[in-house]
Order: sequence, then C-alpha cells, then structure tokens
Amino acid sequence: MLLRAAFNEGLPLIYLQENGLTDLVKPSGARMEACARGQLLILSPWEHHNEQITISRNKCLILNDLTRRICEND
Repeated sequence: MLLRAAFNEGLPLIYLQENGLTDLVKPSGARMEACARGQLLILSPWEHHNEQITISRNKCLILNDLTRRICEND
C-alpha cells in the first residue's frame, strides 16, 4: 500500500479521515511517534460517530480537496 510505504520511508503525511476525532483520542505506537516528529498529521473535517458507515464518493472528493488545499498553503 502506498500510504504504508510512504510512512515507512519517513515521508511527511497528512491523513484525513472520515470519522472525526474525539476529545481524548490520540494515536498509539508508531503513529504517535510520527506525530511527535512532525511526520504525520491526522485530521477530520467531520464530527466523530460510532456507526460503521461506508464513506461516500462525495466525502472522498472533499477529503482529497482539503488535502490538496493544505499542501498548497505551506
């Protein structure tokens, strides 16, 4: 998987996820270490939910657009 290969190479990553983050959530293990190094940024534009849902194409497009806009504004 491309994401895993980039992560393993130590490349900087922005990971936007459909399910929002709770107030007390934090990554663990290698993801936590990557966040602490500034290698990994995890974001979500939506609130957290407990339902298991399949992400829609529209939400994928929104996430891709947000990522592009973040990368353009360095």
